[in-house]
Parts: sequence; C-alpha cells; structure tokens
Amino acid sequence: MNTLSPSCFLFALFGSLRTGAVLLFAAASSGGSTGFAAADYVKSVKPLLQERCYACHGALKQKGGLRLDTAVSIRKGGDSGAAVAPGYPEKSLLVGRVLSSDPDDHMPPRHEGEPLNASQVRMLQEWISAGAPAPGGEQPEPDPRDHWAFRPPVRPPVPSLENREWAANPIDAFISARHAAKGLLPQARAPRGILVRRLFLDLVGVPPSLDETAVINAMPDSDWYAALVEKLLADPRHGQRWARHWMDVWRYSDWWGLGEQLRNSQKHIWHWRDWIIESLNNDAPYDEMVRLMLAADEIAPEDASKLRATGFLARNWFLFNRNTWMEDTVEHVGKGLLGLTFNCSKCHDHKYDPISQTDFYRLRAVFEPYHVRIDVTAGGADLGKDGIPRAFDADARAVTYRFVRGEESQPDKSAVISPGVPAVFDFAKLDVVPIELPLAAYEPQRQPWVLEAHVATAAKSLEAAAEALKKAAEKFTKAKEVAQKDSGSEPLAKAVLESEAEWSLAEKTHQFTGAEKLSVEARATAMRALWRADSNEQSLRAAAVAAERKSAAARQEKVVADARLKLLRAPEPKRPDLEKKLAAALEESAVLAKAVAAEVKTADSYTVLFGAKWTPTRFLSSGKDDPEPAFPQQSSGRRTALARWITDPRNPLTARVAVNHIWTRHMGVPLAAGMFEFGRKGATPSHPELLDWLAAELVEHGWSMKHLHRLIVNSQTYRMGSSAAGAEVSVSKDPDNVEYWRRAPVRLESGVIRDSLLGLSGSLDCSMGGPPVEAAAQEDSARRSMYFYHSNNSRNLFLTMFDEAPVKECYRREQSVVPQQAMAMTNSRLVEESARRIARLVSQRCAGTLDDEGFVRAAYEYVLGVPPQAEELAACMEALLALRGASGTTESAAGTGSQDGAQTEARAQLVWVLLNHNDFVTLR
Repeated sequence: MNTLSPSCFLFALFGSLRTGAVLLFAAASSGGSTGFAAADYVKSVKPLLQERCYACHGALKQKGGLRLDTAVSIRKGGDSGAAVAPGYPEKSLLVGRVLSSDPDDHMPPRHEGEPLNASQVRMLQEWISAGAPAPGGEQPEPDPRDHWAFRPPVRPPVPSLENREWAANPIDAFISARHAAKGLLPQARAPRGILVRRLFLDLVGVPPSLDETAVINAMPDSDWYAALVEKLLADPRHGQRWARHWMDVWRYSDWWGLGEQLRNSQKHIWHWRDWIIESLNNDAPYDEMVRLMLAADEIAPEDASKLRATGFLARNWFLFNRNTWMEDTVEHVGKGLLGLTFNCSKCHDHKYDPISQTDFYRLRAVFEPYHVRIDVTAGGADLGKDGIPRAFDADARAVTYRFVRGEESQPDKSAVISPGVPAVFDFAKLDVVPIELPLAAYEPQRQPWVLEAHVATAAKSLEAAAEALKKAAEKFTKAKEVAQKDSGSEPLAKAVLESEAEWSLAEKTHQFTGAEKLSVEARATAMRALWRADSNEQSLRAAAVAAERKSAAARQEKVVADARLKLLRAPEPKRPDLEKKLAAALEESAVLAKAVAAEVKTADSYTVLFGAKWTPTRFLSSGKDDPEPAFPQQSSGRRTALARWITDPRNPLTARVAVNHIWTRHMGVPLAAGMFEFGRKGATPSHPELLDWLAAELVEHGWSMKHLHRLIVNSQTYRMGSSAAGAEVSVSKDPDNVEYWRRAPVRLESGVIRDSLLGLSGSLDCSMGGPPVEAAAQEDSARRSMYFYHSNNSRNLFLTMFDEAPVKECYRREQSVVPQQAMAMTNSRLVEESARRIARLVSQRCAGTLDDEGFVRAAYEYVLGVPPQAEELAACMEALLALRGASGTTESAAGTGSQDGAQTEARAQLVWVLLNHNDFVTLR
C-alpha cells in the first residue's frame, strides 16, 4: 500500500484547485523556490502562527518544548526535533502536524478550533519551500506577564512642572511634561460660561437654571470654580448622572421577555439602579461597591439595602439556557471590572493573553452555585408589584466541566473544574471559605418587615375589594331601575342578571379578601409564636390552620361565582364546557366547606408567609423544578473570595479599569482605548504613567470616586478651551490631540440631551428612585431619562436616536452624527414645547427691560453657555423682525411694548433654532 506524503495528500484533497496551485504544490514537494520573501513571512506567516499557535507554543507556554514565535526557534524545534526542513515542506514536521488525520497528532488540537484551511496550509508550504526566510534580529514574543496591564500597579513619580503658571495639580504635571517634550502649547482656559455648562453637564447631567447661573455669576473670579465643584459633587443629581455611566458599564437592563413571561434580567431590577445612585451620592468606595455587587448576599446577608447591589448578577438571569447565563456572567465580570475578554477563552486558550480555557471555567465555577430570588420589601408582599431581585447560592452541588471547544453538548466529565483565577495573576490565590448564613437569610420571612408587609398587602386587597363591591352594587341597582321602567325588554332583563352575577362575584371577592386578611393575620401571629417558643403556639397554630381553611373555602366560592358569570355571558356553543367547569367548582367548594367544619389535628399545618420567592429553578442539579425549594443555610463563599481578589489593591487591573472609565467620561477620550480590552490585543495607553498615578491615587484615597472627580475637574487639563483656533503649531504636531493640548469636544449622550431640554424649560423632574416609567407614559413624563424603562424590547425612540446605551453591552457610548438626529430635534414635540417654555422663562426673568438684543444675548448664554458673536447677534435680530412680520405685527425692533403673541412666537422660534444648534448637543 502506497503512503501519500503530506504535500501529495493535500494535492489529492484539493485537486480542484486552479493550475497555479498545482504547479505551486509541485514546486513545494521538490524543494524549489517560490519567491516567498522575508517580508511575506512577517506579513502573512507570523500573524497566522500568532493567531493559531502562540497560545501553546509562544512565550507563555511551550508544549513539547516548541516555540513558534521566531523563525530561529521554529528551525530549532522542540522535543520532536526541528519543526521545518527549509526547502522541503513534505519533510517538515509543522506541515505534517497541520495535515495529520490523527486527532492526537493534529495541530492545532481539535478542541482549539477548526483546522487550518487550504490557503493557510499552502502559505506555510510556500514559505518552507522558499527556505523559511525571515528578517534578521527577529525578537521573540514578550512574556505576557510583562504586559503593562498585568504588571503590579506602582505609583510613578509626578514629573517636575514644565509650565508652572499653567499647571494646577499632578494631573497637569503629567500632561505638561508631554507638552514640553513634543513642543505643544496648551489652549487657554475656557470662558466662565463654558466652564459652568461643562461642570453642570459633567457632574450632574443637566445645565444650570437661570437662578443657579445668577448666583454663580455674582461670585468672585478667585473662588467661584472650586466652590461650584464642591456644590455639584454634593448635589443629589450627581449620583443620578454618574449612575447612568456605571449602568452602561454594568449592563443595566429592565426585564424583558414575551408578554408577561420573564426571559431576561429581573422584574424590579430598578432597586439596583437606586442602590447605585445612593452609593455614588454617599461616595461609597468603588471597591466596596464591587464587592457588594458580587457578593452582598454573603457579605451583608440581612441588609436589604445592600442586597440590592447583587442586581448586578440578577441582571444576567436568562430563562432558557443556564450556560448562556453563566457565560454572560463571566464575560461581563471580566470586561466590566477587569478589562479583559475572558469570553475569548471559552472554546480554547486565549490567543493573546495568559488565560487558558480552563481559566474560563474556573471563573465560571465561582458563579456556578448562584441563582436569583425576589425578596419581600417593607412596602408590601405582592411580588408582582415590588420586590428586591438578588443573588444567592442555591445549588452547592452544581459542578463545572470544561466544554470541548466550548460546546455545551460536549462536557469533559473526566475532571470537575474548581473555582479559581488565571495563574498569571499570582499576587493571591482564591481563598474560598464557605459561609454560614444567619437565620433570616435562609428563612427570609423572619426579616422584621415581612409579616407586616403581608398584613398590609392583605388589607389593601380588602380595601380594593370593598370599593369594587360598592361599584358592582351601584351598577346592579341601576340595572334593576332601568329594567323596571321597561319590564318587557329581554336585553334589559339579561343585563340585570349579568349585573346581579357581577355583584355576586364582587361580594364573594370581598368575602374572600376579608377571610384572607384574617388568615394572614392568624398565620403571622402563629409564626411569631413559633419563633419565640410561645407556650400558646399550639393553639395559635390551630387558629391559623382554621383561618386558612376558611380563606380557601371563600376563595373557592369566588371561583364558583366567576364560573356562573362566565356561563351567563357565554354563547350557546361554549355553555357545555362552562357548565362542567361550574359543576367541578361547586364540587370543590363542598369539599372545602367540609374542611372548614373539620377538627384541626396536631399534624395539620398552615402555609408559611413567604419572605422571598425563587425565580424559576429549572437548572438545579437535582433535576427538579420545585417552585418553592428551601433556601440553603450555607453559601459557598466563592463570590466573596473572587470579590476580594478583584478589589485587592495588588490586582493590576481593577483600579486602572475604573480610572479609565472615569477619565473617559470627564475628558471624552480614554487613556487606554480598549475600554474592556486591557490585554495584549488592546492598545497601549496614551499616558501610562498618568493612568497608573490615578489608579494609585484612587486606591490610596479609599477608592473614593469623588476624590478622583475633584482632581480631574480642578485640573487645568480639564479647564482648557476646546477650540483649535490659533493653535497651528499644536495642530500640526498633534492633529488628533493625543497629548491633550486642548479640551476634546464631546457629543452629549441621549439622556443628557433630553434632560437638558426639560431642565432649561424648568419642567424636569429630578426626584429620586422608584419604578421605571413605562413606554406608554414616557412621552408625557418629565422624569430624568435614566428612569425610563430600558430593555432589549423597550427603548425610548428619541433616546435611541441619540445613541442610547445598548442593553447587552455598552462600555463606551457611540457618538454618531446622522440626519435622523437633526430631524428629531427639528420635529420633536418635546423640543417645540421646551423652546416655548424656555423663551417664556428668559423673557419673564427680565420682564419690561429685555429688548430683542437683550433677549438674544440671554437666550444664547442660557441655552448654549456662550454669548453670541456679532454676526450671530445681527442674524438673530433680523430673524426676530422677520418672524414678527410673518405673524402680522408692526411692533418695533426695540421690543419694549407688551409681550404679545407675535413676539412670544418669534422668541420661541429663535430658541427652537438655538436648540438645533450643534453646540447644544456638544459639550465644549
């Protein structure tokens, strides 16, 4: 039997390739030259090896003693000898391995992805056939541990001040040193109006009101800025503004599904949003926020206010696929908190970073036990209306397996994966210690507010039923009166019967809600007696059982009344089925009535009032879908261990990632361009020393974000003007403003645009917290945009037009400029109504003294933060005249007469134009 050489095998396999390829293969097998040059190796071969081979044969690992990151190491080979035979691809081990049909021999390994395709193999053969040329002095891949983001953070020294008159704090020293090194001149400080607008929009997310502007303008030049910074950092609106930033990063989303079926996220997830806002206003340390988001149920298991934080994990809940849920959790913990793409290693070892496939599953194992439940709040026990969605460890028996090539249908059950973190971050191991939970954590009905919440909910239901009964009785009485006036009318007689049935249903409902209230009160009393080991516990238990039986019987009488009403209304074809349902309901009612009369026995029990309910549990390892399984008394401690590891000051990533997000939202441009890609595939920071200094500053000041905000906005770097006018030298040397010689103009986010319209018009509702504004009510709502319902299925159209945060991932907002945005600003009812209100406010502020020129100046400064230039002022004055003329008035340009309709309309139109100005949607 003849055996094909690797190259002949490839020729047979791809025999349909064009003639050129056939000649090429022939040349390869004979060792002839193909003209493949060293430059082609750098351009084509090396990137292929880097993508497909370095993970196992690069700086991080050298399986079989083989490195493939330089031509020299390729020729040297590994334990099996040289990887290539220059000039002879058919004798080269590298080619043989990529073409091998033996799964144990084939490279890359099957679990690492698809085999090399024909063109990739052909390229390797060309290169080897040409003698495996490579440029001289080729350097091996650097050790991944030396990557800037993986090195332990060290506070760098602050450079000596190059521009002492300009610099205000250490941030400026770092920036100034780069200016001096590159011959750049920083732009002058922006005018007061620009800085005021910048600070307000940046720190609280809305422009200043006329009253706020008047106070600021009256302050001395020497101290207004620092005082305003402190005022805005202490403003409750600050938490709202910066919560929206972090909600982007942490993937906030209200629940969505199909109809009422929950499929993604959690109902009432807004409690997490409110926790973020409150935490930021209280200057909660960033590291504490991270720990609570990952493990508040283990760290503070009885503190409902902190348990809200685990909405970060509850948001990842997904109905249909537990693996998707777990993979999303690992991915976005990695991206959002560590700036690493762990998801790249789900199927194989990471191609660029020192993260193995097993590392991905080690991180998954951290989260494997967790599930989601809804806890009762002090506001009531109706979880359809409210409740705190939170994480908890539900399934300690859940195991993690590595999936072959990431395929969930191919778990490698030969080894259970334990929780852990990548070995490259060896500053600390994951120290997992199981946590014994307090009683109220696994029996949440013991929380002091829960029983009162059940009683309050029952009382509200009784009140609603009483009101419904009153209305039903009034309707029945009216129907009888109408029927008596026309006693021969069959439709009226039927209406009376229906009204009587409706009244009967309302009466039975009222009776049931009354019985249920008594049952809830009796059960609450019995539960308290049990917890305190009361001597009357047995009699109170019996009373609770009896009360619950009466409630069940009353409920069934309500079911009977409802069945009778449906039968009365039903057309003839549907009556037989409804008659059967009524008969069954009556039979059940008789059974429950007998139960009421029966003696309560010692073994009889009542239904405990719940303190929390599971979100569907179809993924439990027990295989059961018990709707009310017991809550475990112990938590794994895995997430607490991970949270401590992530927030350990020695972690090289966490503080850098947080600082980069904060800097980006202030300055418009990140220090490290890869917001969630700090690994070797990401870009090197533009100012690595400044990034590290800020990271150290954050940690050493107790992870205080307000400290960082204060530093940044007080810097001269932040306060520069954004114009490039008169900066020809800097423009020529640094056209992209990499060195921050001017302030970068930033396109405003969607929510800030809408909130600014409402804020300037005096109609913005900045009240804190609560459920989201549903889509149907949003057009007429004046609440801040961050309180709008926001999910994959429901996003506000106006906000979406201006790059609203995508639900599934938004580590940095898009800043698009598209025609539809201009159309929205031109035609929106919101813009039109805001323009009229703004014009009225500005006119009223200076009533009787504000001529057209004064109005234009005041409107410009109020809406855009700058006075009009001479040409703009002239054009606006001319426009006001024309607009009043179009309205049929002869009023003089002075505008000192009464504020008639024509003048009001003209001024509203002018403000409308200003709202459509580019500077309104831009932060200068």
